[in-house]
Amino acid sequence: MTPERWQEVEVVLQAALDLPATERGALLAETCSEDPDLQREAMSLLQAHDEAGDFLEQSALEQDAQVLLSDDWIAAIAREIGPYKIIEQLGRGGMGEVYLARDQRLDRPVALKILPAYFVSDADRLRRFQIEARAASGLNHSNILTIYEVGESDGVHFIATEFIDGKTIRELIRAERLTLGELIEIAIQLVSGLSAAHAAGIVHRDIKPENVMRRHDGVVRILDFGIAKLVEAPASEMATEVGALLGTPAYVSPEQVRGQVVDERTDIWSCGVVLYEMLTEQRPFAGDTNADTIVAILERQPAPIFLSEGRSRALRLIQSIINKALHKDVSERYQTAAEMLDDLRSVKWQLEFDKKLIGAQTRVAEIPALVTAQISRSHQRWLAIASIAALAVMLLFVGFLFRRSILSRTDAPAHATRTYTQMSEAEQLGFVSEQEQRIAAMMGDRPVKLNDEALRAIKTQVDRYVAPPRPGGDSLPAIYGRAAPYVSVISKAFSARRIPVVIGIYLPIIESAYRPCYENSIGAKGLFQFLPQTAAQYGVARADMCDVNKMAPAAAHYIADRMAELGDDSQSMTLVLVSYNRGANSVLDALRMLRETDVNYERNFWTLFANRDKLDDTFRQESAYYVPAFFAAAIIGENPNTFELQMAPLSTQANGAVARP
Repeated sequence: MTPERWQEVEVVLQAALDLPATERGALLAETCSEDPDLQREAMSLLQAHDEAGDFLEQSALEQDAQVLLSDDWIAAIAREIGPYKIIEQLGRGGMGEVYLARDQRLDRPVALKILPAYFVSDADRLRRFQIEARAASGLNHSNILTIYEVGESDGVHFIATEFIDGKTIRELIRAERLTLGELIEIAIQLVSGLSAAHAAGIVHRDIKPENVMRRHDGVVRILDFGIAKLVEAPASEMATEVGALLGTPAYVSPEQVRGQVVDERTDIWSCGVVLYEMLTEQRPFAGDTNADTIVAILERQPAPIFLSEGRSRALRLIQSIINKALHKDVSERYQTAAEMLDDLRSVKWQLEFDKKLIGAQTRVAEIPALVTAQISRSHQRWLAIASIAALAVMLLFVGFLFRRSILSRTDAPAHATRTYTQMSEAEQLGFVSEQEQRIAAMMGDRPVKLNDEALRAIKTQVDRYVAPPRPGGDSLPAIYGRAAPYVSVISKAFSARRIPVVIGIYLPIIESAYRPCYENSIGAKGLFQFLPQTAAQYGVARADMCDVNKMAPAAAHYIADRMAELGDDSQSMTLVLVSYNRGANSVLDALRMLRETDVNYERNFWTLFANRDKLDDTFRQESAYYVPAFFAAAIIGENPNTFELQMAPLSTQANGAVARP
């Protein structure tokens, strides 16, 4: 069968499969009235579909092989092919029949794929296959199937690969016994293998549960690497044609569906689909027909993996990873497998911290019930707290009325009408303590009460700001005066990502003093001081790094990614802030180190600050003062009168954006 003939068969076949079974015969009779052979071939495939029950879930390559490997041809295969002695048939793959065989030279088992006559009859296709299959065989990675040989014996072309004694991801999903830790480990190994292949310029384009196996020792192998690329319709580009979709429909990316040129990001999409299916046992994009599935891929968003993540930061991060991997806009997806790998490793680390909630040993099938139970307990606690709070408010109100009845007036706090420079040292520290709690509450739930050392660190930064500027430096009114034109843009961008706007408003104070085109000595530029490579990663070209309308959404996106890794309550937001200066992985490493000595430590920046002598020089000399500087900047900006600034508090200039969405 020629490639052109196969295209004709496939078009007729897909049209028939989109109809109820009772109407397919009439369609074939009408469509193939002048071509009885075409009708017979299509009918044969329909019968095979009805018998197999899973035909639509096979790739175009698998369908191809089943058509082209006739029983007569298979029967002609000798029990020995070159040095390989065939033991038994394992099944049918995308490239033909697959056999368990023994390499008689090295006395080892191999998986032997016998290529169909289709490849032998097409010289150009066979030549491309040999060149590119040998390129794939050059991949040397623990998570990629090892190709031993691409050869030919007595006119039979074959691929000899290692024999994997294990289970496919499909089999593991059906067993419903995976733990969350095992699932993340599988994903890490899968993406690690893809990262190595992409670095070698090879894209798989048919990642699915059937093409990934886990050996009994836990090592994950990607199967059929490079095969999807090798056997695509002849073209100078890696593109597909409408009506000849290559790959399994439920796992292909939007760009594959559209027949566009694809790159490694199409594998990232497929990984997202596989990860989603491992967690839910359902595909994110599914339909009754191929056409329905394609519409879902192009137009619909998948349902959330978890109805609620409860208090588990790991589950929030997993949802974030899958959302990014399945972004329909390829520029918003992970740009490299290495990026996705970093985030998956963060989940692995996070599962250590979430042990008491949902940890690595939690079975995936148990997660929905555990989350529901957490939410129920949380509601019960909050109901009890609300009842106690209501009683406390009532008692306070009664006390207030009593106090008011016996006092003719209430004295204001000593610092209420005085500027910061007019306060005594003790009054300044009391003011900082009060305002730190206010800023922390604007950042999220569960603000922590700081000790004297932490408060003095913030006060030191406040004092630094209010001190007379150095020669050539900007005054406090000049710095905060520059902020006003940008607050609305920043607030809109951060609110859209559900980030407390206080974060977006005061980061530029400590990063760039609100100079929109400021560039530091290491090349970081703009209000939010992005390095050019980070800006590019978040969709901002180097030439646009002075454009606040582009940099504010990029900064919000970056902060949202860190929140997914570290959490979104007030204490976690202090970690998000220091990660902006230091990097999320470094913060998680520091927390893990502290956890080894104190399992009951408070998970926030102030714990790192208190233990700074145990951390590296960079933290002690720079990062330890980053969060105190942020709080100092926010305290000043939210209390302009106290610092003699002729303006309203910056958070009130946000054009209706709320401080905490």
